[in-house]
Amino acid sequence: MKNSFLLLILVCLAVQAVAQSGADTIREFRGVWVATTKRIDYPQKATTDANFLKDNYLNLLQKYKDAGYNAVVFQVRPAADAFYKSEYEPYSEWLTGKQGRAPYPDFDPLTFMVERTHAQKMEFHAWINPFRAVATIQYADVCPSHISNTRPEWFFTYGGSKYFNPGIPEVRDYLVKVIVDIVERYDVDGIHFDDYFYPYPVKGDDNKFVDIPDEAAYQRYRGSFSNKADWRRNNVNEFIRACNEAIKKAKPWVQFGVGPAGVWRNKREDPDGSETNSLSAYDYLYADVLTWSKNGWVDYVAPQVYWNINHRWNQFEKCVKWWNDHANGRNVYIGLGAYNQETPADGWSDPNEVPKQINITRKFPNVQGVIVYRSTTITKNPLNMVANVKNQCFSRDALMPLMPWLGISPLVPAPSLLQTKNQYVVHWNRKTDLPEAEKPIYYSVYRVKGKHPDFVPSEKNFLKNVDNGDLRLFHKGRALFRRQFYTYKITSTNRYHIESAPSKGIVVKYSKKDKVE
Repeated sequence: MKNSFLLLILVCLAVQAVAQSGADTIREFRGVWVATTKRIDYPQKATTDANFLKDNYLNLLQKYKDAGYNAVVFQVRPAADAFYKSEYEPYSEWLTGKQGRAPYPDFDPLTFMVERTHAQKMEFHAWINPFRAVATIQYADVCPSHISNTRPEWFFTYGGSKYFNPGIPEVRDYLVKVIVDIVERYDVDGIHFDDYFYPYPVKGDDNKFVDIPDEAAYQRYRGSFSNKADWRRNNVNEFIRACNEAIKKAKPWVQFGVGPAGVWRNKREDPDGSETNSLSAYDYLYADVLTWSKNGWVDYVAPQVYWNINHRWNQFEKCVKWWNDHANGRNVYIGLGAYNQETPADGWSDPNEVPKQINITRKFPNVQGVIVYRSTTITKNPLNMVANVKNQCFSRDALMPLMPWLGISPLVPAPSLLQTKNQYVVHWNRKTDLPEAEKPIYYSVYRVKGKHPDFVPSEKNFLKNVDNGDLRLFHKGRALFRRQFYTYKITSTNRYHIESAPSKGIVVKYSKKDKVE
């Protein structure tokens, strides 16, 4: 293929799929959390065999794609270890079976996973647990070079695990370096934190919450704070702010998102809280998510609303509405507890629970998508969840939600139609001299029946996202499109997911032997 052209053979869906447009939205984040802690989702087994690790990921990725998802949120750093080559931290024991042991032959899993995910026209968000260093001290395989051994003064032990102390400025600086290293060396679309900031509280023998052992850091770094809880929240706030600034400085288009606990604060704790009864991120994890979104320090939040629709204390729709009402101008993707359908109880036995939840999220204008926890719900497919979601919610591709505060519009491609003996081929000049942020990452195809070269691309006539794959426009033999005219338009989308103006309309007449897919 010549560098000056991008050859694209349009792949179109049947008319019936277009008619289902009411079940889909043209822009929607459809993510899946892939957990690597204790190999929950990946890899299937700990091994140094690079070929096995590749095949395992490709098998999962194809399942996600086939199920209708468009983003992978992959846990690349579960506990101050790495599923990638790092000068700061060792390879994870959950990857190869022994911390510090590399895959063989030489293989960087993250490079491979990002490339293959993008080839499927899906986003890859690198999920990081920033402060967890040793998940379970009693059983962990910790190598001598691990940061908890080389800088033990940076850590505290709590509830059987070891954590970075967020109150130490050098700790926060180190973690920002780890994150920027990923952003600079890998083509990730986003950096993602989950709900672990300060650790979840544990109870002692007296049935009271055990305090976090950070008194020494508090006395040294408290500054003007007379309240330890406020000091802890400020430590996390400073870290979130610094991460966002560093990520955007390295690559402005890389998104920064957080998946906090599903409750910021309960109404009994704060008049602005939600009508819920659950452990609050603000009071127990010292995560003030609203401060982050109000200040523009995150691009999206993905609250873990893991309750069913009719939950006694935390009703799903009320929780979603609260997050919608407190979006503060940032995107909201609702985290779904689909894993509950693997052992259905307490309202999760309805096979349509997950698609019902997805459709509830679509009622709210500030909610632009969902992330499903976890990957095993797609591979195990409890209660036929995959087909239920695909048929009712994800029947067509979706563009990614916009984040207008991030970027700029790409240049408009100018397609032209070429006809050969057996196929129609669309190609257009590819601008290779554009800055990275402006280069098209995929193209969207729109179609209407008849000769309408001036039609406006919309959700109703959107067909599919495509790239430069070698795909046929139609096959022979089906009568559905015989002797009919159809008009196509194409747009390009850049790294900021901003869509270009459409191309000119291209009118195609199919013969009686043509079958359009």
